[in-house]
Amino acid sequence: MHHHSHHHHHIRLPMRGLLHITILSILRDREVHGAEIGRLLEDRYNIAVPRAIVYGLLRRMERHGFVSSRWSVEESGPARRIYRITEEGLDYLEDYLRRLRRVKSLIERLISEG
Repeated sequence: MHHHSHHHHHIRLPMRGLLHITILSILRDREVHGAEIGRLLEDRYNIAVPRAIVYGLLRRMERHGFVSSRWSVEESGPARRIYRITEEGLDYLEDYLRRLRRVKSLIERLISEG
């Protein structure tokens, strides 16, 4: 139980609120190996995140039904988990992006007044 609360504390990054949205945006394009998601976060969004946090979010989103995963076994190398966004995940992403656009206009307003 103590370990669990420690894990919760771990997720408190400045990007916490948007990190799962960023991952869903990556998965909207195509299904991706878990290991690749961290690299795409860095390449596309310039976000460096510990892999453990990425995997924790993927597992949590899978429990919520926003992503699904399967094992991919290739001739060379170990089996790897591949993640894809679900219909529910797409709906959630679209809804969240709509809300972000409203926040964006508010932020721009506040900045220009400042």
